[in-house]
Amino acid sequence: MRLHRLAAAAYFAIALGSVVLGLVVGSATPAWLVTMWYPPGEAVGRSPLLPVLGGLLLLGLVNAWMFWQVLRRPAPAGVPMGRAARWLRVLLYADVVWLLIPSYLPDLVETVIGLALWVPALVLLTVVVTGSGRFFRLALLLFGLVEPVSAGMDALADDPQPLTLVIPVGVMVAGVAALVVMVMVLLAQWRDGRWSRGTLLVGAGTFASPFLVALVDALTRGSTIESIAEAMDVLYVVWLARTARELNRELNREPRRPEPLRVPTAVTAVAAVALLMVVGPEYAPRLTYTWRSEEDMDCRLRSAPPRVADVPVHERDRAYLCSVRKPDWEVSDQELIGKGKAACARFAGGERVRARPALLALLCPEVIGRRHPELLLSSAQVERQQAEERSRRREQLRREAREEDARCRDPWPALRTRFQATASYYDWDGQPYGIYDAEADTSGDAETIWDAYSTETLAVSGQLALVFTPAQDWATCVTAKALRSAPPPLRRRGWDKVVEADIVSGSGRLVMQTLSASRVRFPDLARGGPGRYRLRLYTREGVDLILVYPARR
Repeated sequence: MRLHRLAAAAYFAIALGSVVLGLVVGSATPAWLVTMWYPPGEAVGRSPLLPVLGGLLLLGLVNAWMFWQVLRRPAPAGVPMGRAARWLRVLLYADVVWLLIPSYLPDLVETVIGLALWVPALVLLTVVVTGSGRFFRLALLLFGLVEPVSAGMDALADDPQPLTLVIPVGVMVAGVAALVVMVMVLLAQWRDGRWSRGTLLVGAGTFASPFLVALVDALTRGSTIESIAEAMDVLYVVWLARTARELNRELNREPRRPEPLRVPTAVTAVAAVALLMVVGPEYAPRLTYTWRSEEDMDCRLRSAPPRVADVPVHERDRAYLCSVRKPDWEVSDQELIGKGKAACARFAGGERVRARPALLALLCPEVIGRRHPELLLSSAQVERQQAEERSRRREQLRREAREEDARCRDPWPALRTRFQATASYYDWDGQPYGIYDAEADTSGDAETIWDAYSTETLAVSGQLALVFTPAQDWATCVTAKALRSAPPPLRRRGWDKVVEADIVSGSGRLVMQTLSASRVRFPDLARGGPGRYRLRLYTREGVDLILVYPARR
């Protein structure tokens, strides 16, 4: 018995024995090691035993057939082999050996070795084959270099990040190029005439193996698909070995005359299918000719539709789609645009529509503008109008504050001092006004006051005093007077409440908080320099009087 038959029979016997052993012990590990040549993963133990062993038995049969093909002697010399053909045979057999030996080298090293074996072989193959024109062989070489270049760039990348949301276009292009190269190589072998029909059929099976694996993956589950995928990979090894073995076969027919380069129909079909896979079907409302792109992501993050005046005319349909579509809508772009324009027509006829006018303005600005001219303004124009409105509002508040200030009078005119002021204060939402040291950090004092919240009119802590005026619908006239000495004794007549408290000024400056929109500026209330001051508050409905003077030491 010859070597190739003996090796095939021995391997199949070992594989069959490992499958029987797996049935006995209830584990697929022995058969997995014999047929797959690497340890099984955790998924193997969780998968049903019989389907896994069935797939491994099939792989064992395929591997035995592979040894029978690879170990066969080269075909008898039919034609003398040139130097290029001899080197091509050496490289093809070296590639077969490299693919059969289990490797645990780093990915970068494995990639470099694989490219060092395949790229020269591809170049020599374009030189050796006959029957194909120069342009055909040049195209074969160019297409064949796409996948090695892509693999080399991926291997040299420092930190490649897997893309889970977007199909990597580079990987797709490399896959399409590999399929195109396989078709062109098989066509070149058929035109050359020295390779047998069996070799061409094995090559065709190599071309079809990715589609077969995808079909089996859709019909099976568990670890069975891994053995099927390995069986399909065996076809490529056998095709390399048979191509090397039959390099010196005698031509079955005269080589065909070089023909002009024509793209085969199968290549065109594969390219068209790959392009459709990249673009995706028109079933989701997405931006035209985009699929989960960065522009599409920006569209999802947009919270409001853009103003029509800010969008160029040729981009308005895209902006409309971006604003109305939802990820779970199985509606095409064209249908969404059609519904929007139909809503524009109903709006022009006076009917009520569900769509917001701001959205429809992107499709029919001339229709929406008749009833909503403000929607045709640009963002700059809207901002300018808003700035003018804010300015007008501030001026109105200042005018009202001046009118309120003019109505306020000093409630104790007999107690005169040069350091006093009167202004109006409107108690917005019960917020107090304060007196504080101008150069001190009073945030801690404020927290102390708010933490000890009470119904007191005057709250003091350290260098901060807060006056809580009862909430009302009119302004309170606030008068503050700074004295160098204590005023006359308490005078409660005519006042609802009179309270006193001490406040500290470390810098010698006590200032009154600016009151509402009033333009009145209060003087420094600490007339005796740094130290402790007494603060007396007189209050009645609509009037507050504050006296500040040095406390007795």
